[in-house]
Amino acid sequence: MRRGSLIGPLLIIMVGVWFLVSSLRPDLPMLDLAARFWPFLLIGWGFLRTIEILVWAVRGRPLPYAGVSGGEWTLIILICLIGSGLYTVNRYRPWRNLGVITSNRIEIFGHEYDYAVEEQTAPVPKGARVLVENLRGPVRVTGADVEHVRVSGRKTIRALKDADAEKAQKQTPIEISVQANRVVVRTNQDRLTGDERISTELEVTVPRTAAVEIRGRNGDVEISDVAGPVEVSSDSASVQLQNIGAQVRLDLGRSNLVRAAGIKGGVEMKASRGRDIELDTIGGEVTINGSYSGDLRFRECARAIRFQSGQTDLRVEGLPGEIRLNLGELSGANLTGPIRFTSSRSRDVRLEQFTHSLELKLDRGDIMLRPSTQPLPRIDARTRVGQIELLLPESAGFVLRAATDRGDLNNDYGPVLKTQFENERHPHAGGAIVGSVGQGPSITLSTGRGAVTVRKDTRAEPRLRRPSAAVEISTGESSTVIEKY
Repeated sequence: MRRGSLIGPLLIIMVGVWFLVSSLRPDLPMLDLAARFWPFLLIGWGFLRTIEILVWAVRGRPLPYAGVSGGEWTLIILICLIGSGLYTVNRYRPWRNLGVITSNRIEIFGHEYDYAVEEQTAPVPKGARVLVENLRGPVRVTGADVEHVRVSGRKTIRALKDADAEKAQKQTPIEISVQANRVVVRTNQDRLTGDERISTELEVTVPRTAAVEIRGRNGDVEISDVAGPVEVSSDSASVQLQNIGAQVRLDLGRSNLVRAAGIKGGVEMKASRGRDIELDTIGGEVTINGSYSGDLRFRECARAIRFQSGQTDLRVEGLPGEIRLNLGELSGANLTGPIRFTSSRSRDVRLEQFTHSLELKLDRGDIMLRPSTQPLPRIDARTRVGQIELLLPESAGFVLRAATDRGDLNNDYGPVLKTQFENERHPHAGGAIVGSVGQGPSITLSTGRGAVTVRKDTRAEPRLRRPSAAVEISTGESSTVIEKY
């Protein structure tokens, strides 16, 4: 690095912050984030180098012949190679096709052997609980009008030679045991004594009235047409549920997808590291805790929704409509309040046809609100940086204060609302739109930096205004001001 450059110390700080965050928040997908966003390191580097050169020019220091030294070019090439390698490995995950056998002592390559699981049946007492223990492999459970449990499937063993596979096959028989009001299906993978790796794919049919519990370490789970409660515990699993007649409880370490539809009871879910969630037609309360990096979609939930992560808190009392939440946006329509949403990360919010009350707090992000006409809800929406647009029904009563510390004020509602500028000579310096119409709830909007727009709801598609800016171009003898919108 060049003498006096800030790049070297900043790179050291970034590496230190990386390891600190990895230690404090092991649940965060740090390698995934590095694989996706490593080009920002080069962008930041180039930006800082440009700032340094401009500072040298202002101070009259001699400018470098080349903006980047040979050593820096070497480091840039190294970063590109490492970043591209991380992206390729994270995207294609080649180890999935390597056939690796993993144990506490050895990791080697082997061959794959398939064995059919002979069908087994056992009687099930009325109202019994069926427990399926399968450490590795997918499980599919289907409810039917039967009085027994039926198990079939396929077993895959990876071993170095035929004899090792045969030995592993004999050590891990599928067993069904009936204990009072409990039926246990075991794959006995924990009995394996060698270095072989085994995965069992199970097809289980149970009485429709049974309760179902699945325990495993790695393997997807599908459960359908069961009237009793359902529980799933796994270190890594995608879960799909259909037509469940009672409560659902999911305890997942890592999950790429949770999809549930037609659940008459509630859904309680937690995951250390999850991606996508799709919930449709849920009769009971929904409670979700954990860290999720994908799309969360909720539709037709009869009772309250509670979602909480390290950076987000969402609470909705009812959802006849739909909500979508991801890392950059919250959008929803036809929501029953009170509604509360707080986020410490950058997120845009777009909510339509909501009732009762809304409390919204963002660190950064644009907000568009179109509340229901009757009754008009109480609204308290705040963002530190971002635009706010509010569409109000012409016939509704309300008391409004919509303020910005720095940004434009756009009153498209009418003369009943007044615009108050902090500085009349500089309208972009902030102010507030205030006023009231008849009797109605209080509406408070606030942004630290961004435009505020209030207008009548004509049912046309709303569009957030971009803040105007003035650019002055000087030629030495004259100057021209161009307004940008």
